[in-house]
Amino acid sequence: MSMSMLTSSAARPASIAPTSQVLRRGGARSPLVGLRRSKAQRSRRSGSTVVAPTAIFTALKKVFGKDPPEPPAGTPADANLFKAAAVALALPTLPSLIFTRPMLDALNLSNSEPGAFDSLVDIAHFGNLFGTDCLTLIALTSLVVLAGAAENGDLDDDTCQSLAAALVLYAGTNTLAIVAAVAYPASPSPSLAAAAVVVLAAAPAAVASASAIVKYGGGWEVAVERGVDDIKSVAALRDQSEQGGKLELYYKLSFWTTIFVGGAFAFNPLSPLAIINEPYPSAQLLQRAFGLGAVFMLAPAQFVLVNAARQGRMGEDIFKKLNLSIAVAIVGLDASTIYGAQQTLALNSDVEALQAASSGGIYNFVGALSVSFSILAVYLYQGLFAKDE
Repeated sequence: MSMSMLTSSAARPASIAPTSQVLRRGGARSPLVGLRRSKAQRSRRSGSTVVAPTAIFTALKKVFGKDPPEPPAGTPADANLFKAAAVALALPTLPSLIFTRPMLDALNLSNSEPGAFDSLVDIAHFGNLFGTDCLTLIALTSLVVLAGAAENGDLDDDTCQSLAAALVLYAGTNTLAIVAAVAYPASPSPSLAAAAVVVLAAAPAAVASASAIVKYGGGWEVAVERGVDDIKSVAALRDQSEQGGKLELYYKLSFWTTIFVGGAFAFNPLSPLAIINEPYPSAQLLQRAFGLGAVFMLAPAQFVLVNAARQGRMGEDIFKKLNLSIAVAIVGLDASTIYGAQQTLALNSDVEALQAASSGGIYNFVGALSVSFSILAVYLYQGLFAKDE
């Protein structure tokens, strides 16, 4: 799979405040400008009403002559939690992009030195692990974004809450996947060391994100309601704002492409592109982990960009970072795919035999690369040159 949302105020979604209502601290523009929702909007989201002031609130109002400031949606402790989660996720991921063999050894999968592969199976294992690590870069970027939001007191906005929910799903499903692979009575299966590495890398991201949802997002009931509304929004392909236009539609189509293609990797025992499909727990884990990264990390990031395009705010720092992280992931995926094809032909030059053995065939391979290159151009341009409208 190499690939990879104003008009008048009446057309603006209620979940995101107008760009004119930006946050300023010390005169500097917040990197999450335009994202804060009003108290009334958040109350409508949770189905509650704004409660009457308490005696303490009334007393403070008499003392200061005005309503006390609303507590910030984020603290230095929250920011540090997200930073620690980013470090925990980066420690096994970044080295594995360069040195794949230690992790493949821990998964008890056959492997050989890149550039001198001994078998097609070794090439498949290398490609699946590298591709999975590439999608983890989007999760790392999301954690950095949420750390910045915590420092600015912006963890209650819809963008941050969507990313937090995605991180919980991403970390949770990958943890469940490796636990299931270890417990499954077949071999080769991951070692306990591999399971410990994955759990220790994913758990801090899940904990930090879940905490933000409970403390600043209205809890899990509101998170589910928000997710349902998000799906309805991205499913309305013909509904585009004046500012969003074709770019908004493009991100919506990208979202659904990721869901369907990523789902084929995550929930289908046969990979759409693999030359060799192995039924063993460790091999299935790598294939499905790639799909889980696409469905639960890449697709939610694309949805956030749908809303950004719809609001004409693609030039804001948070959205540039997300675009660039997706672009970098796509570059890695495409490079890995092309490299794997070259190594495969070096081992077996019989193209017809390879095509007959694969589950996807040459047409899937060429089609996937063609779509991916076109996607890369859009994300790279938006990450480098996009401006607010």
